Amino acid sequence: MIKTSTQNELIQYVYNELADPAREQLETALMHDNELAESRSDLMLIQRLLDGAAKSPSRQSIDNILNYSKSLSLQS
Repeated sequence: MIKTSTQNELIQYVYNELADPAREQLETALMHDNELAESRSDLMLIQRLLDGAAKSPSRQSIDNILNYSKSLSLQS
């Protein structure tokens, strides 16, 4: 099992937020540890999927909120 600190470093690595010395150490470890390299690949895939996710509500959600709001103002 990968240590939590290593998981945090992998996330920082994927988002290019890891300091150079730590990045170099991690890249060396990635060449020798298949499980670690697989975890990095999984995180990179997740990052791409999250970046492509919808970032705004659907039209139906907006309409539901507006209708609910209107119903509250009619009750007052």
